[in-house]
Amino acid sequence: MKQTMKRLEDGRLQLEISKEMFKKEALVATTYKFTDSCYIFIESASSNSFNVYFKPKTQITPLDKIVDEFSNELIDHQLRLDIEASYGNIRNLIVQQAFSPVENIKDKIDVIQQ
Repeated sequence: MKQTMKRLEDGRLQLEISKEMFKKEALVATTYKFTDSCYIFIESASSNSFNVYFKPKTQITPLDKIVDEFSNELIDHQLRLDIEASYGNIRNLIVQQAFSPVENIKDKIDVIQQ
């Protein structure tokens, strides 16, 4: 997994993200979550990686810590996408069954008459 962080001369941090490991959807979702604490810019660096640039809005939280949290959150978002791809159809079947008409399962329901 290629993920390297560089401190740039203007105080920004650059994080290189592997396109092999992380989908664009996971990267954008993660970026959105961090827009309250810093300015974030994404560019496609090559066919194999994205560059993500972080510029702090304030000096309250160290930028290194924000980038570390960003990295963990990126893993979380990618895992959600991977689980959805693998098991989303099962979830859809469960939801479909849960909201199907009661007539389909009347014989399985004991109705207590009062």
